[in-house]
Amino acid sequence: MAAVRGDLLLMAGGIRPGSLNERLIGCAADIADELGVRTTRLSLSDYRLPMFGADALSIDEVPEALELKAMFHSHGAIILASPEHNGSVTVMLKNAIDWMSCPSGGEAPQAYGAFRRKAFGLVSASSSPFGGLRGLSQLRHILTTVQALVVPDQLSVPYAHRAFDAQGRLTDPFLDRLLADLVRSVMEVARA
Repeated sequence: MAAVRGDLLLMAGGIRPGSLNERLIGCAADIADELGVRTTRLSLSDYRLPMFGADALSIDEVPEALELKAMFHSHGAIILASPEHNGSVTVMLKNAIDWMSCPSGGEAPQAYGAFRRKAFGLVSASSSPFGGLRGLSQLRHILTTVQALVVPDQLSVPYAHRAFDAQGRLTDPFLDRLLADLVRSVMEVARA
């Protein structure tokens, strides 16, 4: 999917076809649209990043990492939907964060330009009864380490395989309201 720059960046932390987290990002995008917020949706499948640290590459030698970092850098508000793998974030999402945290183009070490002072919201959807909650805890820790401003609100959708209707909307009005509150919180922090 081609990215168009907007006020709010949305991305799922996996690439599985029919992903529950992609559906949840779609719901967040719909809410943002209702609030008059322009959105950019990214897919990690569009960024074929090598494994961080596997080769002695600089981020300046990995165009896909530079492009992804530029997208994060150009947005003040970001919502990530994180699938949970063994109680943590996906390898793909952690790899992307590791690449984007690298200094590029003469940036100072630990400048964290793709993350510093950006408002992040965290959501997850899982067919488990925990809804990916354990992975969100890990993701929050990773993002605060790279100086992101992670809003306190978060949403985990349990039993997500039956949480969406045929149009991809959340069927539970309470979960939908929590997601709307999270989108508003992220935008308020980004604008502050």
